[in-house]
Amino acid sequence: MTRAGRTAGEGGAAERRAPRWITLDLGNSRCKVRAWDPATGIGPRGEPARAADFDGAPRLAQRLADWLRGEERPALAFLSSVAAPAVEERVAGVLAAAAERVLVAPPPGLEVLCRVPAEVGRDRLYAARGALSLLGRSAVVVDAGTALTVDAVLHREKGPGAFLGGAIAPGPRLSAEALASGAARLPRVEPEPGVGALGRDTREAIRAGVGVGFRGAARELLDGVSHEADLEDAPVVLTGGARAFLLLPRPFTSREIVRLPDVVHLGLLAAGLDAAGLPRSARAVAGPP
Repeated sequence: MTRAGRTAGEGGAAERRAPRWITLDLGNSRCKVRAWDPATGIGPRGEPARAADFDGAPRLAQRLADWLRGEERPALAFLSSVAAPAVEERVAGVLAAAAERVLVAPPPGLEVLCRVPAEVGRDRLYAARGALSLLGRSAVVVDAGTALTVDAVLHREKGPGAFLGGAIAPGPRLSAEALASGAARLPRVEPEPGVGALGRDTREAIRAGVGVGFRGAARELLDGVSHEADLEDAPVVLTGGARAFLLLPRPFTSREIVRLPDVVHLGLLAAGLDAAGLPRSARAVAGPP
């Protein structure tokens, strides 16, 4: 999907500045967009030049278009999506109208050692690629969001890294909603990080079960995935909107935790630049291959 470039001289001084790259992570409930400036690079923890998050409301496409109008015209935009095909198509159309070139779901640049590689969520693969790109070593990626995913990724000195697989469990809000919809007399509650296990009324008890249970599930899955993948000494890369549940009142594991809120975007950026055929010098901003 491409868009022709502007004529020479159009856009003035702003057009002469380095074009930005856009990464967009379209999830089940949120749309996260990041702008990256090749001239300044990324921060030590993968910070972008500019960021915005939108919910999945009906006006998502319009809100995204409005935000992109505030950016310099991107030379490249990369899209990862696990949303419904119709939503993905609308968002891709907005990107196509804003950027010179759009790549949807570029190959992650990993060997996927799962039985059915095509079924692995792209967000999981890009998170794995992002962890490798920034750390340059094997890791276990814990993504705490709508779902909890715990994935093992192997660094290799030669050739691409390997995605070994992992586990998927419900996130805090999804667990709370399941209780409310599946039990006639249980109320719907908003989960909160840092709660204790001893609830003194029904709502507190649900928050305790959801919050403390989520931490327990993450800890057990981390230990199990790490052991089975022989990555017990590897760092834990933590990301996702519900990561506070795993950090409060204390970290859920004593292992080294590297907090990378935008690790999916880092992996999408690295994969997209590879797919676009940029030379190593141009894509050094995205970390090692």
